[in-house]
Amino acid sequence: MQEQRSWLALAQNLPCGHNDRTDCPSCGEGTDTNAAIVNHNAKYYSIHCYACDYNDFDSKGVLSLAERQRINELNEEALSIVHKLELPKDITYEPEHFSREARLWLFKGGLTPSVWRQYSIGYSARLQRVILPVFDKDNKLIWFQCRAVLTGQKPKYIQPTGNRSNVYFSAGDTGTNGRVVIVEDIMSAIRVYNAISSTSTSTNADNTTVISLLGTKITSGQAAHVGSFEQCTTWLDGDKAGKRGSYDIRRTVGLLTECDNIRTEEDPKCYSNRQIQEILA
Repeated sequence: MQEQRSWLALAQNLPCGHNDRTDCPSCGEGTDTNAAIVNHNAKYYSIHCYACDYNDFDSKGVLSLAERQRINELNEEALSIVHKLELPKDITYEPEHFSREARLWLFKGGLTPSVWRQYSIGYSARLQRVILPVFDKDNKLIWFQCRAVLTGQKPKYIQPTGNRSNVYFSAGDTGTNGRVVIVEDIMSAIRVYNAISSTSTSTNADNTTVISLLGTKITSGQAAHVGSFEQCTTWLDGDKAGKRGSYDIRRTVGLLTECDNIRTEEDPKCYSNRQIQEILA
């Protein structure tokens, strides 16, 4: 248990929401390899080694006043600095530098590190948020969202101020005008397209684009783009806002293209590849 106390003491000395490197107690104690990441989270302390995949954590129980204050400070800081169309200066794209909470959120949505790299998904330790960028066809940054991963962080998404009438996230933009599937969030767009692409035949993937509206409301610019497809399928979250959004989308673009709607208990990113394929069939 002595080796466990070693990493735990380090974690307890970190400010809430921060991480540090240390030797892995399983494969590298005393080697100065620093292969393990130690985290101080709002709910627990944890360690993960990328060399041997060693994991351990220690629950903290009820948040202390200082920890609740730290979460509030993170919320205020994020709201104060995310205004311009500029990615956080401390953004990292290396998975080993993501916090445990950030990695868990991404894994829960079915996104692996190779997918993070493919879509340039990053992480800001200062904001303690996952950074989800949006690029145009020329690979120019046109928008981004900062997604909360800690308990108590509000709002869930923070994004720049400005006109995003023509902004949407596209996964699998094949350049064809076959079918477009509309979802709310970026993670769901990636999950749905990856599920389509995982089928034994690539016909559906070659003819299907999945876009995120970055919310539930469709703008005039987004509607013009969606209207160029032969078929539009809405698959928003099953809550009140999602239902209303789906109705408004079909009402807006229904005069331009054929529309249908999918309604499920969970949002798209919560389903397996096979379930997504069956739902879209």
